[in-house]
Amino acid sequence: MAITMYQSDRMFVSPANDAALYSAILNNTSGVLPNRGNNLALTIDGLVVSIDTGQAVIGGRLIEITALESVTVPANSSGSICLVVDLTKTNTVTGNAGDTTYSVAVNQVYTSAVTGSLTQDDLNDGGFIYELPLASFVSTATSVTLTNTTGYLNDTGWTSVSLKAGAIFGSNGYAQYRVRNGHVFIEFYNINPYKATNKNQAFIISSAFAPSNNLSYFAMVSNSDGGTTGMHARLGAITNTGLTYFNYDGTYNNEYGSGQLDYPLG
Repeated sequence: MAITMYQSDRMFVSPANDAALYSAILNNTSGVLPNRGNNLALTIDGLVVSIDTGQAVIGGRLIEITALESVTVPANSSGSICLVVDLTKTNTVTGNAGDTTYSVAVNQVYTSAVTGSLTQDDLNDGGFIYELPLASFVSTATSVTLTNTTGYLNDTGWTSVSLKAGAIFGSNGYAQYRVRNGHVFIEFYNINPYKATNKNQAFIISSAFAPSNNLSYFAMVSNSDGGTTGMHARLGAITNTGLTYFNYDGTYNNEYGSGQLDYPLG
């Protein structure tokens, strides 16, 4: 027969079969699982980066770090601290299957400081290597600086965005977005778009997370930098390219806007 069912009586389910199923359930996404150990937290000592306990899923494969793992970053370089699944490697087996002395040393997953572009093959469609970045790094001769790049599985974490040309932040201003469980959240505070295009363009998020159609929302603006005097609503929108803006009446050049919006992805 050319048809089979892996979850069937007396069937053998290989790790590849298992991973393909879990990957599909997770929409073929990879990332860190929240609330597992210490969430793979990173610490630095000179050029050595330590990765704390936690779990991640890569291509449907569950990976766990049970004690600190250390990675030495090359000096004067840049790249990513990664969890790597490498199916070209062979695991080391001791003893016989079924015996109490049987054990497997898993060589197909490890941590690495990767310079250059990342390899992210489809492990469930003939690929062999997937490098999951936990953070990007920049190193000097003696130290390293990290920037977190990978959020929890199905959660990007908050990502800061730059303002459109001409727009400025007021006191404590910011703009950021987050994608969590298929939902996009955007929030910004104290932005003045007076000198931006059309006096209303604030910032732009990744087009991958933009709504399929333009969406309207209300921003609250004030007539002074962060003040509460003259607070009123202005109609705003986010376009299907990710451009986020709010209308500006042109009366005051010191109107600063703040707002929040969310919508389902897709």
